[in-house]
Amino acid sequence: MSKRGKCVVLAAGGTGGHVFPAQALATELVSQGYSVFVFSDGRGQQFKGSSLSTLHIPAAQFRGSIGRKLKGGFELITGIGAALFHLKRLKPDVVVGFGGYASFPTMIAAGLLRLPTIVHQADAYFGRTNRYLAPYMTCIATSFPHVDNIPQSCQNKVSLSGLPVRPEIKRAAYTSSEERDPFHILITGGSQGAKIFGEIIPQAIHLLEPTLQMRLCITQQCRPEFLESTRALYKKTKAHVELSPFLENMGEQYKRAQLIISRAGASSVVEAALVGRPALFVPYPFAMDDHQFYNAQQVMNVEGGWVMRENEFTLKALSILLSELMTSPWKLSQAAVNIQTIAIPDASSKFARLVNLIASSKRNRNET
Repeated sequence: MSKRGKCVVLAAGGTGGHVFPAQALATELVSQGYSVFVFSDGRGQQFKGSSLSTLHIPAAQFRGSIGRKLKGGFELITGIGAALFHLKRLKPDVVVGFGGYASFPTMIAAGLLRLPTIVHQADAYFGRTNRYLAPYMTCIATSFPHVDNIPQSCQNKVSLSGLPVRPEIKRAAYTSSEERDPFHILITGGSQGAKIFGEIIPQAIHLLEPTLQMRLCITQQCRPEFLESTRALYKKTKAHVELSPFLENMGEQYKRAQLIISRAGASSVVEAALVGRPALFVPYPFAMDDHQFYNAQQVMNVEGGWVMRENEFTLKALSILLSELMTSPWKLSQAAVNIQTIAIPDASSKFARLVNLIASSKRNRNET
């Protein structure tokens, strides 16, 4: 009988912070001859690729009323049962969880079956799901060199893998904007940043000297319902502005930016660092365990950018910072160099090597 091929299961939810790293790792593993199966909740249709098979695993959060919590408990039990069935059938070499409640049933099932497991911690603060799972997992892969809140008893399981990103996100030489040159700002925020960025940034720009306003070339992600109100505020400025609900060709968008303004999700921080672009991060104040602030701290620690809490993100404070940066391009050039020090350019291949290592250990045990 022929030897069974290599197989990996990835457990991830449907948010971008989970989808993009899982897709990047899946692409790398498929190129190395693995069969990759994605276990996801109802948002799993976001995983695309002819080489990927997606299986629906029920999952839910324990929030809200008693009725909702009871429903969540039922879905969790159902999800664990479904994951057990599929894992027994597939017999994967490794099961990789990308955090969040959607990965929880699969990782619990993998632990019960004593399968080799890796949980990936994208943020610089150890999430609640991963903290619960950690004692039962084989390995903890991290995006950043230092992650707060990892249990002391699990420190020996930690391996720095970095955060796999989309292949179009690559390091690019930084071009400073001298006096009178166009100054490109890329503003991303998605659903968590669109409203406040659309209100504060145009008004802060309006406070700048007209000569500075005229230099600005702004590309901003903006939800459809805020497009008109944001456009109306920008019309009071002399800046050149492009607004869009979804930004295409992110590699090129990053490449031409002199400054990024963004929330501080792990992917946003890692992508800015990988390309080598200084950034102003405004952490989402309602993120679980304030994890976005911990991500932004990674940049502050190396002086690779600037951080403003949302209550500090005022018209006056932003206009002062923008004026300072536009008239002192050396500060941005230095920050562009500094932020690269937290990047791991080969994260997908490094993570795949970790998967191979764990898988080889399992195969060696089976053969002895």
